Amino acid sequence: MKKKDTIESNTYDSSHYTDRINRRDFLKISAAVSSSLMLGSAGLATIPGCGYNSDWKGISFPKVVLHNFKLFDSVSNKLQKDLALIIESDEIRGIERKGDLSQYKDYKVVDLKGFTVLPGLIDNHVHVTVPFMYSVNYNTLSQMNPQIRYNFRNCIMSGITTVRDVGGFPGKLNKFREMADKNEIPGPRVISSLSPIAAREGDLLGAPEKAPYFKNPILKWILGGNYAERPIGVEEIKAACEEMVQLGAQWLKTLQQDHPYSYAPRKLPNHSDDGYKAILKTGEKYGIKCALHEPLLSGFKKGVDLGFHTLEHMPMDGVIPDRYIEKFIKNEMAIMPTIMIYGDSFVINKILDLINDKGGEYLMPEAIKQMSGRLRKTLEMEKSKLSEAAYADLQFDNQYAKDMFPNVTANLKKLHRMGATIGAGSDIGGTASGFFGRFSDELKHYISAGISNFDVLRMATSVNAHILDMEDKIGTIEKGKLADIIAVDGNPLNDISAVDKTMMVMKGGFFVKNIGIDLG
Repeated sequence: MKKKDTIESNTYDSSHYTDRINRRDFLKISAAVSSSLMLGSAGLATIPGCGYNSDWKGISFPKVVLHNFKLFDSVSNKLQKDLALIIESDEIRGIERKGDLSQYKDYKVVDLKGFTVLPGLIDNHVHVTVPFMYSVNYNTLSQMNPQIRYNFRNCIMSGITTVRDVGGFPGKLNKFREMADKNEIPGPRVISSLSPIAAREGDLLGAPEKAPYFKNPILKWILGGNYAERPIGVEEIKAACEEMVQLGAQWLKTLQQDHPYSYAPRKLPNHSDDGYKAILKTGEKYGIKCALHEPLLSGFKKGVDLGFHTLEHMPMDGVIPDRYIEKFIKNEMAIMPTIMIYGDSFVINKILDLINDKGGEYLMPEAIKQMSGRLRKTLEMEKSKLSEAAYADLQFDNQYAKDMFPNVTANLKKLHRMGATIGAGSDIGGTASGFFGRFSDELKHYISAGISNFDVLRMATSVNAHILDMEDKIGTIEKGKLADIIAVDGNPLNDISAVDKTMMVMKGGFFVKNIGIDLG
């Protein structure tokens, strides 16, 4: 087989298992990128194209009083007025009827200009270290860190103060999470599974197919580890789980997907039931919940039967039988719908226009190039007549996603109608179209499925906090909770698009963003 100069992951190829980059280019890239990585966070700000991030400066005060706002607390289905929020350090100390502000002599008094205040949003399915670059070359590696920084920034600037990351590079996740926790960079609170425990049979990779598996230690060091671990057999699975826990994983994630996102009968490898049980047992050992990627009915059924805590993605190839939903509810499970990954198949042209017009706000130059190229290729394949062999190699057929979309919305409606726990998860970072800053597009799909604005807002706040076992800290605006607070221009109970106009973001009492609000 002819060697390539770059590692491609656009279509299925069992050779993704190997580190396919020629030796001379690899050494050149390693030397250049390694030296920049050792500069740490200071090096990031000097990389061209990173100015949109490096100009940021947040601010905090020991004591704050917020006033002149309408409050959605994620408890009541109405906006409350004439209140003052009392914040000390990182905590909400009180919610009081607004009186004479002069009584708060030791506080920074902040006028929120009549905006609507909400709890910080929570996205329970992201991949924040994905660089949106699918071929590994010099630009990919040199622009990876600044792209991750973009991801963190755009995530929190859109009002998301907490995310659950369910797949990424452990070294990158831990590094950037620590920087965001210290408010050295703008970014959300990150709860992470680190690398998912994915399957393979020899060199044949299971989902996620687009994630190559690297054995070269230098390349793994540059990337911060593998995006997905690929153990074979129960003992290797146990070892991989233990490694993720020791690296700081707060969840464990694995995958079950019988075939690609297409009509092709090509079978993907999965773990055995004993392998999945080993993951669940490791989670139980450490008090860690386990998530299962399952975009097909077979995976939903497997996840319910084995007792995973959350299921990731709405099944697309049929309608879920009632008995499985009933068991799902009885088991107190939750699902992250990620409707956007299917719905984007209808709006690829619009996403391309957005990348062309405003791509620099979301993506590094190489990411713009590779992401737009991949989306254009998707549109071209819709119009072309592929051979049977070429079609079998596809990882994602856009027409298949369109054809299956009625099943996706039917399952969302059915789960909601039967009383299942549904969180809000976008899979931003998991596709070639889902870049950070688009969380509201996921919420709009729930509204289109007939779910009320109140329920959707709760899914993105208090319900997600419950799924994370963090309902005592985040998800509502109540006394004693962390001061994760956003202010938007408009009433999201009437129009969910109001969350697109985020004017202020506070994470743990720290002002990360403010537009038109005097903090001087």
